[in-house]
Amino acid sequence: MSYGLTVNVLQEVLPLDHVLAASSIRRQVTTLGRRLEAEQATDARQQAEVAASGRSPEIPEPSPVRAVGIDGGYLRLAGHRRRQDGWFEVIVGKSLRDQDGGHSFAYVHKLERRPADRMWNFLLREGVQPSKPVTFLSDGGDTVRFAQLGFGDRGEYVLDWFHIAMRVQNLEQMIKGRPAHCDGPSNAALIKALHGAKWHLWHGCPHPALRRLESLGWDLDAEGSPEEAKLLGKLEEFIVYLDNNRHFIVNYGDRYRHGEPIASGFVESAVNQVVSKRFVKRQQMAWRPRHAHNLLQIRTAVLNNQLRSYVERWYPSIAGEEDHRLAA
Repeated sequence: MSYGLTVNVLQEVLPLDHVLAASSIRRQVTTLGRRLEAEQATDARQQAEVAASGRSPEIPEPSPVRAVGIDGGYLRLAGHRRRQDGWFEVIVGKSLRDQDGGHSFAYVHKLERRPADRMWNFLLREGVQPSKPVTFLSDGGDTVRFAQLGFGDRGEYVLDWFHIAMRVQNLEQMIKGRPAHCDGPSNAALIKALHGAKWHLWHGCPHPALRRLESLGWDLDAEGSPEEAKLLGKLEEFIVYLDNNRHFIVNYGDRYRHGEPIASGFVESAVNQVVSKRFVKRQQMAWRPRHAHNLLQIRTAVLNNQLRSYVERWYPSIAGEEDHRLAA
């Protein structure tokens, strides 16, 4: 909800003897968001110091994090009358853990100059040791890729299979809607070639997949029907997408058989929790990047069930009062 509606709700449920202002709520959110961000960076440094001073066990312990998914969402930029005039991107990440549901982080992309450092701090807080390998899942976009680079050989980068499969499915539907040509390949032959490229991608072989897709493009006529011209355009976009991310295409079949993650659906649900449900509200809410960034820190702390622990650390009397109430 907006800051103005927040004021109305607080005045209804709390016994306040003074009038709240929306600007006061905004300032408090900014202060809390900055403090949370600083506290999390301190926690990460402490985790790194503990890991550096500790002795490595003879039998390495498994990492508590199976993978980290990264995705993005968009918020309206305040100060623009038309919705299409101004948007900015929010990056959301979530850990995939065996023991619990994982934790999330988020930030405004244009404000983060060192996204790899933020990712590293998040991994340290998650208990990932500096020597442990990390698997990153993403849709291959340029902005999300910045957050996962910088880990060298310890990082395994996987292009999300779901995004590949959906693009293949869309192309197949477009082929089915293509008018048949008596002098060209049938739609069934084109679909068979597309499935062949998908098979190569599933088994982690991008180069033969690209060759099949390029050959498929040669069978299409850019000057033919509007449906065929549109199909060719989407096919060329798919080829460029795969070529840009060919180093992140892995053997998905092998990973799937071994129970390893191949899709980032778990982080897409986090995007809905962090951004869509609280920030977008059917695209009516508009934000300034800095205000949105600070509120994102609070929102993720709440979703991670970590906000209370930070508040009790800052104000020990709150924890003492809770212990006294439980004892009574």
